[in-house]
Amino acid sequence: MLNKLREKLLKGEPSLGTFVQMSDTAIIECLALAGLDYVVLDLEHSPMSVESAGRQIITAERRSLTPLVRLADSSRTSVMKMLDLGAQGLIIPAIKTVEEVKNVVRYGRYYPLGERGFGPARASDFTYAAGLQDLGSYLESRNRETLLLPQCETRECLENVEEIVSLDGVDGLFIGPFDLSIALGKPAHFEAEEVQAAIQRILAACQAAGKFCFTYADRTQARLRFQQGFNSVATSMDTVECTRAFQLLVREVMG
Repeated sequence: MLNKLREKLLKGEPSLGTFVQMSDTAIIECLALAGLDYVVLDLEHSPMSVESAGRQIITAERRSLTPLVRLADSSRTSVMKMLDLGAQGLIIPAIKTVEEVKNVVRYGRYYPLGERGFGPARASDFTYAAGLQDLGSYLESRNRETLLLPQCETRECLENVEEIVSLDGVDGLFIGPFDLSIALGKPAHFEAEEVQAAIQRILAACQAAGKFCFTYADRTQARLRFQQGFNSVATSMDTVECTRAFQLLVREVMG
């Protein structure tokens, strides 16, 4: 597995993705054709199932689009199922404590970084993957190419951010600006001093640790986030852009 998104990040090139809440594979193909670098399959806020996410992961791979998954929670089952299906990175929501992140690393990394179980799953081509003759090297490559990105969106995570991002096995952080602003008592007031300071603290912590910093931003803020030094931005989502496109169509046709 070569994670093209990780490769781009290591080169210092900005990357652009979006969130996906629709369960059909056609939307993944459309987003790949649009030229995005990655999609985030949103199991936290959508009715998407494990099975539909699995189909979308396969579609993304076939279209050279890196499939990330935002999990529903940080449990061992949630982490391992998505990785076994072939997710090339995980975003873990609602993180609060250092111990939660240590558990995610434990569940999501193979030996020697963690305790991820190995079995006949799609990610290993049901144990027919090339390179499995040397299991140690295979596990090392999987650890290297899989992105683990705790989502910093709670006051507690913010208070522990420097320690969290410095943990071995953590590739970086994903800022959830809406929930972070709510946690700070400034719902969606992204320009508020407290919110701006929190975002800058998270970005600085990632940079100091040599880790990647992702964030969500709307189309008006995305360029600014890149200018501020963010490695990657996930902007908008499939449902929002589909609605926007058809609103424009209706106005153009109906006046």
